[in-house]
Amino acid sequence: MGSGTKTRITVAGLKRNVGIGLVLLISFVLTDAARSARAAGDPHGTAKTDATLEADLQRILERVLADNTDAPGLSVYVECPPLDLRWAGAAGTIAHGSDTPLSPTHTFRIASNTKSYVAAAVLRLVELGKLGLDDPLGKHLSSHHHGLLAGDGYDLDAMTIRQVLNHTSGLHQHCHDSRYAEAIMADPWHRWTRDEQIELCVRWSDPLGAPGERYAYSDTGYIILGGIIEQLTGKGLAAAVRELLDFERLGLRATWWEILESCPDSAGPRAHQYYGEFDTNGWDASQDLYGGGGLISDSPELAGFMRQLLTGQVLARETSLAAMTGSGTPPYRLGLMVLELGGHLAWGHQGFWNTFAFHVPILDLTVAGAILNHHAVNGKELARELIERVAAARE
Repeated sequence: MGSGTKTRITVAGLKRNVGIGLVLLISFVLTDAARSARAAGDPHGTAKTDATLEADLQRILERVLADNTDAPGLSVYVECPPLDLRWAGAAGTIAHGSDTPLSPTHTFRIASNTKSYVAAAVLRLVELGKLGLDDPLGKHLSSHHHGLLAGDGYDLDAMTIRQVLNHTSGLHQHCHDSRYAEAIMADPWHRWTRDEQIELCVRWSDPLGAPGERYAYSDTGYIILGGIIEQLTGKGLAAAVRELLDFERLGLRATWWEILESCPDSAGPRAHQYYGEFDTNGWDASQDLYGGGGLISDSPELAGFMRQLLTGQVLARETSLAAMTGSGTPPYRLGLMVLELGGHLAWGHQGFWNTFAFHVPILDLTVAGAILNHHAVNGKELARELIERVAAARE
């Protein structure tokens, strides 16, 4: 299916005619040329493309920002090799009251988009024979975490690594408890620990159900996975994930773990992210750091990672990507959300700080970015508009 193909395949059509695996197989075929081009080029660069399309994408950004004045700015990266489109765009400024224009290479906290990186790191550990997806969770826990969870009634022999990855393990979500938000607002500079957050999980709630019984999104689960990654590698989370995924090979020069490592010289300056009226730039990152969140990146690299992950360039085996995308509950697989955007199936993730990264295999299209206020329009709605405009250009 080449770049000149006019066929539009909708989500409904996919459900009738092909499985998820075939959709991703189509993506591999579509993106062979893109892989070579990306390997030879700069992930932050912009290729020549239809000026009208780029102008339309910029107008979308300007209009969304005008409709969401609580956000000082927004930035995105859009890549669609069949259209020779590699476009980085931004609108607004880095902060309220600032005259400094926001650029696509300003960095920001990507929040729960971090889960895709952590899940991929777990899959790399599977490839290395360090653990299995269906291993019982209890097998890989530290004695302290084992005692905390078992003491709260969790069946650690029945819960699996796979279920933690796809949020069906029954683990509570500590950071969705109103008391956690109250604690953060009372002291935004408190330095939280992983143990402290897991302790809140068991103190504030019992298990949400039997393992595998229901889907319940849990940051706590990914914090636990972060601890397992550290145990199995003998390294801190930042160093372990960086090495397992080989950030250097992937061209992730502006992507780094806040607090856990130093900001690289190649990373752009930080944009300010808001929670309503509050500028959170100085808030301690430990409130969302240990695997559920924690990474800082920019729009081109956020898109670049998601694109490379879903086109088979991050994991060593095709079976690993198949496992990551092919099992789990309808809205969530292993570190990946699955949803319809603009009439097409999209894979990716979103983060609390209104960050997003989605790949649409049938269009060979990746979009990612950030809107600089949690309370502004949901980032997936901006992604939807961008996808619809690019899809129109492909017809």
